[in-house]
Amino acid sequence: MIKVEKPKPPQGLSYVLKASQLQEALDNASIEHHVHLGFWVPQTGGSIFDAHYFLPNANVPFPRISIRAGTVPSSERKAAETVLIEKILPAFISWLSTILAQPKNSPVFNGVPYFNATYERGTIKIIYLKLTF
Repeated sequence: MIKVEKPKPPQGLSYVLKASQLQEALDNASIEHHVHLGFWVPQTGGSIFDAHYFLPNANVPFPRISIRAGTVPSSERKAAETVLIEKILPAFISWLSTILAQPKNSPVFNGVPYFNATYERGTIKIIYLKLTF
């Protein structure tokens, strides 16, 4: 289940991710989780996709994934979308699958597991919590 918040982007900027692309990636990996997808406008060269995984707590009784999807200049949207579909979403699904396979008492959950992908002029950078024990 994906809950989406999507304000209109400023003129000249476009969102890269479509909620349907995220849903398809999750469905293909058989991942069913509460997902909050918020669209936002990062600084130039900033994140186009970042995610945090949260275990249940006193305020929210279920595990959830919080995702922010960013913008790029409209002229770069198509190229960024190709990179997002071919590289970023598969890396995210791999990261998330690894997180979900961990026991709830895993040291991974001593912090909030984090995934981030940036895109700037055709170059991506993916940063995520490294799972080393």
